[in-house]
Amino acid sequence: MLISMRIAAINIGSNSIQLVVVDSDSVGNQRVLAREKSMVRLAKGLARSGQINPEIFQAGLETLAWMAEIIRGLQCDTIMACGTATLREASNAACFIEASALLGIPIRVISGEEQARLIFQAVSHAVPFPEAPAVLVAMGGSSTELTWTVAGRVPASLSLPWGSQRLADALATADPPTPEDLKRVRKFIRKILKKARKQLPENMPQPVVLMGTSGTLLELAERAGAEAAFTREQLLRCKRKLWRTSAQGRMEQLGVDPKRADVLHVGASWVLGLMDWLQVPQVHCLQVGLQEGMIWEACKHGGLAVAGQPERRNASVEALAAKLDPDPGHSRHVGKLADQLFVDLKAVFELGDSERELLGHAARLHDIGLSIAEKEHHKHGAFLIQNANLGGFWRKEAEIIAQVVRFHRGKAPSQDKHEGYAQLAPWHRTSVEKLAAILRTADALDRGHRQAVHSVRLNLETEEALLHIQGSGDLHSELESLQEKGLLLFQLLDRPVKTLVTERR
Repeated sequence: MLISMRIAAINIGSNSIQLVVVDSDSVGNQRVLAREKSMVRLAKGLARSGQINPEIFQAGLETLAWMAEIIRGLQCDTIMACGTATLREASNAACFIEASALLGIPIRVISGEEQARLIFQAVSHAVPFPEAPAVLVAMGGSSTELTWTVAGRVPASLSLPWGSQRLADALATADPPTPEDLKRVRKFIRKILKKARKQLPENMPQPVVLMGTSGTLLELAERAGAEAAFTREQLLRCKRKLWRTSAQGRMEQLGVDPKRADVLHVGASWVLGLMDWLQVPQVHCLQVGLQEGMIWEACKHGGLAVAGQPERRNASVEALAAKLDPDPGHSRHVGKLADQLFVDLKAVFELGDSERELLGHAARLHDIGLSIAEKEHHKHGAFLIQNANLGGFWRKEAEIIAQVVRFHRGKAPSQDKHEGYAQLAPWHRTSVEKLAAILRTADALDRGHRQAVHSVRLNLETEEALLHIQGSGDLHSELESLQEKGLLLFQLLDRPVKTLVTERR
C-alpha cells in the first residue's frame, strides 16, 4: 500500500526565497503541486551593515506570508524551511526567524556543509553524475558550496563564505565599473581561492566539468548565449560585456534581470575565477537546488523534517549522562563555554542550528568514557555513544556526536589515521572537525573542574582574533591547557589569536 505525503520545502537563500510543494509516495514518486520564487536579496548590504536591511527584512516576511497561504491552501503534512548564509550571519536574523515562526514557517538555519549535502542529494536524484571527476557548485548570494564527485562518490566538499552579493558589497565598483575595479576584484578572488586550496585533501582528482545550481549561473548561461551550459570562452565574452556596461545598460542592452543587474558582473568574475582555479573548461547548469534536497531528505525519513522532538533527544542524552558522567557540573559548564564560542564562530565556520544542538550533547557526554577508564576515555566515550541507541536521533547524528567526543582530546581528526572519522561523509567530517575544535577549547578552559572561567568570547572582526576570557582566581592551568587543546581551533581560524584575561568581580 502506497502512503502519500504532502511536503512543502522553503529555501530562504541570500538572493531568493523559493518554495516547492510535492505529493510524494512511499516509493519516491513525486508530483509537484506548487513552485514559487521571489528575488528578495536578503544579503544585500549585509557585508557592510552586518544586518538585513529593514525594507528587505519586511519584503522577506511578506514573501513568507504569501508562501504560508499557499501551504495552508494545499494542506501540507510537513513544512520545512531552511535558512542559509544570511541567517547564519545577520545580527537581526533571530528577529526574522521569530517573525517567520508567527507566520507558521519555522526556520531551521543550516550549515554550509548541510547545504552542500542537501544540494548534492537533489542533484543525485535529478541527473546521473558523470563517471569522470566533476565538481558540483551551488552559488548563492553569500556563500558558495563545492562538492567533488568521482563516479558518484564524494571525496571532498568545501563551503566558501563568498557569493555574488557578498563580493559585490565587499568590493563596491563604479557604475559603470573601471579597469581598476576589475583588477581589484580579480586579485581578491585569487586570494580567496588560494586560501581555500589549503582546506582540500592532497591529490584531489582533476575535474573535467562544473555542474552548477543557482539563478546566477542560469542568468550567465542565458547571457552567454547558451541554454544549460557554457564554456570558459563564452563566459569570458559575457563577462567583458557585463564589465563594460552600467547596471542600467545591463538591463536594457543585455537583458539582465533587474534584481541581478548591479552584481552580475562580479558574479561572472567569481564563476570565471572558480573555473580557472579548478581548471575546468565548461559549466553545466541544473534546475534543482536546496529545496529539492530538503524534499528528498524528508522522504528518506518517512516525511519527517527533523529526527525527534528536542525533549526526547535531551532526555535520552541526560539518561546516558546520569548513568556514566562522573562530574556533571564540569560537563555542563564545558557545554556553556562551548555554546558561547559557537555563537561567535557560527558565521565564520558556517555552522547552523543542528550543529549547535549536537555540540551541546557532545559536551554533556564528553567525559562518560571515564566510567570505563581514565586512559583513552575519549575513545571509550565514543564507543559508549555508538552503542547507546540514543532515542530521537538519526544514526548519522549519533555518529557525529560520538566522533566529536572521540576528538575532544588527543590527536586532531585525520582521514589517514582514524577509521571512524574517515568513514564519515565529507560534509560530516568537516562538521566534526569544527565542533571538536570548539569542544577541546571549552574543555581546556575548565581543566581543573573548578568553573573558574566564567565566560569566553571570540572577537573576529579584525585580521587578529581576540579570545576574551573572564574568570576568577588563578587561571594558570586553564591557560596552559588552552595552548595545547586550543591549537586545532587556532589552526582552523587561520589567523593570529590573542588572549585577553580579565578578572570577574
